[in-house]
Amino acid sequence: MKYIAIPVLLVFAELTTWAQSSRTIVVEGRVVDRPYSHTVLISPAGQDMRVNHPQEVPIHDGRFQLTLEAQPQAYELTFAEEWQNACWLPVVFFPDADTIRMTLFPMDSASMNRIDGGPDNAYFATMDSVYTCRTPVFMAWDSLQQSRYMNHTYYNAEAVELLDRIDHEEDRATLDSLLKIWDAKQKARTHMTPEATATDRLMCAYRDSVNGARYEHIRRHPSMAGYYWLYNDQMFNPSGRAVREEIYRTVYAVRYPEHPYTKQLNQMFYHRIETGKPFVDFEAPDLDNRMHRLSDKIAGQIALIDLWASWCGSCRRNSMAVIPIYNEFKDKGFTVVGVARESDNTDAMRRAIEKDGYPWLNLAELNDRAGIWQLYGVSNAGGGQFLVDRDGTVLAINPTAAELRKILSEKLN
Repeated sequence: MKYIAIPVLLVFAELTTWAQSSRTIVVEGRVVDRPYSHTVLISPAGQDMRVNHPQEVPIHDGRFQLTLEAQPQAYELTFAEEWQNACWLPVVFFPDADTIRMTLFPMDSASMNRIDGGPDNAYFATMDSVYTCRTPVFMAWDSLQQSRYMNHTYYNAEAVELLDRIDHEEDRATLDSLLKIWDAKQKARTHMTPEATATDRLMCAYRDSVNGARYEHIRRHPSMAGYYWLYNDQMFNPSGRAVREEIYRTVYAVRYPEHPYTKQLNQMFYHRIETGKPFVDFEAPDLDNRMHRLSDKIAGQIALIDLWASWCGSCRRNSMAVIPIYNEFKDKGFTVVGVARESDNTDAMRRAIEKDGYPWLNLAELNDRAGIWQLYGVSNAGGGQFLVDRDGTVLAINPTAAELRKILSEKLN
């Protein structure tokens, strides 16, 4: 069976060395025109606060202060009420001075935010102001596209018909198939009218030009702020991968060999989960705290690795859709291993399993301790499903129930 093994002891040694470079800093903040804000949340940038608790800092009379034992990496400050409303704009800062001072405004005036202290914060602010698409010409294009959307001249007729079918479809399997078609159309940029497409091409070319200049700058002037920008782009921006990989390999991996960004980017660039490639092996405990190695549980079978979470409604719907398929093929060489991404304990996981009725083995990933979501490239998602062949090759990623049944029928009947 083919799979990718992770050298856990080496990673632990690297993180131990890296952690020794931590420093104690003070963050002082002034909050302007936000009487409704009472708490800020502080966490390392990229850390999912749904499963890893941020540090909560109260705001009193428009000010807050905290002492932070910080590692040399980016951190994010988020206003608690924005996070609770699922619409937040994190403030990125770097702990490279003894005192970091912030002046923070409401979300619609976030461009006025100011962070003082340390060269990386100054570098990041300069880059954000120089290498930006928030220019008059780009914003004019953006406004034009928004106007077309409001006037119903943004989507072409085929896209409008497809969206209408999605809105009215009640069968889950059919809806999943329609959503995949919609996702493919968006990625191929074939969902817009000719006029909207022409403007979109101008915007994409402008964005590519800005990104190219920014990449060249962070290549020539490496810093932790530049490394964060590279890392963040790779997490959220599907285009430009080849350029980022070259900058990472020749500049930042050499400069920061023990940094967590290096480990994570190495996984993203060279060990990505893709169809036709091996799955990634790992160990995780079950509900009785017994450890299981994934490769042992799926050996010799076609297996669905089901990453889910008790708090992820769509993940649980996808998992429940597999139950009848599992019952149909479980005696023919098909198995499922579930892994739930939870925070602190498995109480909610237990309730979800009992309510949803998953009949297969479920393991627990508490507070991202094993980094499984990162290994499978779904760090910012609730979960994902990965179908693996008998030899360990990934057959499909997030297949619909219909696609899963079709593959299993072809291979096992």
